[in-house]
Amino acid sequence: MLADDIADRIAAACPNELDDLVRSAWCHHVNGRLTENEVEALDEVARARREALQERRTETRPKPRTAPSSTPRASARRPQRSPDRQASIERRRRLVASGPLPPPLAARFTWGEIAVMRIVGDECRAHGYCTLHIDAIAARAGVHRTTVQNALREAQGRGEVPGVPIISVQERRRAGQRSLTNIIRIISREWRDWLHKGPSRSAMGVGSKCTAIKKSSTTDTSKKERSSDAPSRREAISRGKEVALR
Repeated sequence: MLADDIADRIAAACPNELDDLVRSAWCHHVNGRLTENEVEALDEVARARREALQERRTETRPKPRTAPSSTPRASARRPQRSPDRQASIERRRRLVASGPLPPPLAARFTWGEIAVMRIVGDECRAHGYCTLHIDAIAARAGVHRTTVQNALREAQGRGEVPGVPIISVQERRRAGQRSLTNIIRIISREWRDWLHKGPSRSAMGVGSKCTAIKKSSTTDTSKKERSSDAPSRREAISRGKEVALR
């Protein structure tokens, strides 16, 4: 099967080949050759392979001899794992189904990357820019941080197939200190118009009680009409009986 073949290639792949294999798996999913569950499983296999290679590289790398320093060293980043994988998948599907991108722009991204762009678009619509950390975007979108990096790279027009950039990324590096989070801004007029014209809660009628009030008033009116028409119907029935007896 195609999924087993890709899984075997991932198990023997180098770190530089993992991203290409995952992207090719998503391309097969778009073409209908792989199901979504198979692609998610392959993504998990690639993630496990990447972590195993990272641990092996850390174990085999000799520790540098440095003079003791009084300043505390930054702790190594822990591998990101979702506490509830099924909930992450459902959240990602809801974000994709909301239509955060115009169809011509959405065709450039995978489903996981579209969920990432939904988070970025919400931040830009609320604040004018996005300063969330990559891990924070990944947690909200229900994807891995590598998917966030791939989505931002594609949105800047630096993907496998170079395209028109739709965002700008401003780096905030600090000498001798940990860099601040990047500032992401939307430069695509088409995407900005799409976000501006998006539906709001008031437009969708969320929380409105007009429908319930209208139904109750209609029901009450019909009951009053029936009660007022009841005597006239009884008189008509009694007159019909008298005519029949005559």
